[in-house]
Amino acid sequence: MIPIWRVREKIKFVISCGIVYISGRAKSSKMILENYRDKYKGQHCFIICNGPSLTASDLDMLKNEITFASNRIYNIFSKTEWRPTFWAIFDVGVIKLDGAVDGINSIPAEMKFTRDKGYLDFKGIKGRICYLHSWDNRSYLNNPKFSDDLTKGIYGIATVTYNLIQIARFMGFDKIYIIGADHHYKNMETRRGNIIVDPNAKSYFGNIKDTSEQAPAGVWEMELAYEYAEKYSREHGFRIYNATRGGHLDVFERVNLNDVLNG
Repeated sequence: MIPIWRVREKIKFVISCGIVYISGRAKSSKMILENYRDKYKGQHCFIICNGPSLTASDLDMLKNEITFASNRIYNIFSKTEWRPTFWAIFDVGVIKLDGAVDGINSIPAEMKFTRDKGYLDFKGIKGRICYLHSWDNRSYLNNPKFSDDLTKGIYGIATVTYNLIQIARFMGFDKIYIIGADHHYKNMETRRGNIIVDPNAKSYFGNIKDTSEQAPAGVWEMELAYEYAEKYSREHGFRIYNATRGGHLDVFERVNLNDVLNG
């Protein structure tokens, strides 16, 4: 039998290694979220995707708007004065790319959102950070869910854009405009597992020169997430619009970015 003093020492060691810190991190994030709950009720926002149709000139027009961005959006910073209001990352693979941590730390977002699981992978991120409990399960492809309370968690389905939509809605936005969502990749996987290759497709991933080694994008999974977001939005009194210039995403009602900004 292990002496009780040994057990106590072990507990002290585990606590010193971060259990209390992790608990404090969760508590702090919940307070952050409560401050953002319905803060922008009735307003509109823009979700910036990283598709090849995204241009610096589009972003320049959004300098005075509330915007959400993700992943390696910093690759376009040298071409525009625009910076995102909010930013998010949930994909561990992105944080491990060369230069990602430095790039992410150059993002002057009001708040950065990431997942609480895999904390050690994201610990290099600096700035104001909110950690969300992320439910990630492939069963959601058959039974999609949408979080209406981020203090309990967020549902991850196929694309960080789905996460951003949930975050935006939690903040109260009732019109969400998406730009840069080309929804088309060099390598794409169908629901039946077939691989479609378009050698002319441009990369979604900034300065990665060769996309041939990337895992095929599950476009059908992304579309399923978007379809559920569209259904949920119509049932819960808000709307999602696609203001992308071109692209292949037709789940959401199409609008013209210039018309939205000048309307």
